[in-house]
Amino acid sequence: MGHEAMVTARWGGQQGTGKALLERDHVLFRGDFRVKLLLADLTASALVGDALVLSVADGSLALDLGATRAAAWLAFIRNPKTVLDKLGIKPGHRVRLAGQAPDPVLAAELTRAGIIRDALGTPEADFVLLVADSAADLDAVPEIAPALAVKAGLWIAYPKGRRDITQDDVRKAGRGAGLVDNKVCAVSPTHTALKFVQRKA
Repeated sequence: MGHEAMVTARWGGQQGTGKALLERDHVLFRGDFRVKLLLADLTASALVGDALVLSVADGSLALDLGATRAAAWLAFIRNPKTVLDKLGIKPGHRVRLAGQAPDPVLAAELTRAGIIRDALGTPEADFVLLVADSAADLDAVPEIAPALAVKAGLWIAYPKGRRDITQDDVRKAGRGAGLVDNKVCAVSPTHTALKFVQRKA
């Protein structure tokens, strides 16, 4: 989920109030007028007083967020969290892959960090990443759970917006194997992930 705020915005001679949303790949203003800027298209980003000013080839969007929030949004835009940041996976962590191949976004992050490992090569992984593209892939959870280290995490990534495999299905599989879910996050435009850990004694 992104950041949102009620603001006064200025764009191309227009000024109005409405809701500003900062998402992983874009900023959206909806109110007296509508503007959507892809972060990849930004040519500049800056703080001007209490406003965040975002520039693209077509012009600049100024959002009166207040100094503190504007600074936080600017930091997010300039230094966005990677997928691995959201998953808590850092260079040096041992990661075991299970299930289906990761989607291209997640696979690219893992490759850049150099932490993709063969399942047989990481019997004591810091994280297990199970990619489940169908409910049948969740059958692997009862096998993974007993071998999960006390401080390790099991992330189950699954497709968004499908009825044949839902968050309820993923949660049921993890809890049914004796694990506890404690975090959820989007890992790509197409996949969400739910984290499970061993239940504390």
